[in-house]
Amino acid sequence: MAIAWVAAQGETVVPLVGARTRERLAEALPAADLTLASEDPAEIEKAVPAGSARGDRYPSAFMSSLGVGN
Repeated sequence: MAIAWVAAQGETVVPLVGARTRERLAEALPAADLTLASEDPAEIEKAVPAGSARGDRYPSAFMSSLGVGN
């Protein structure tokens, strides 16, 4: 559903699916066939409001080696 939500953000937004294995890719691909109803994005936003996910993806020591924020 997360991939379908990204795809529903508009034509200028393209979901990129990361998959380390064929199994994970096969698990993610059905999202391409999922169409959210017009009210679904608003319901998802209510469940997970913008800004509710915070923090770095990796610990600060690792972030600097990625060149993030430099």
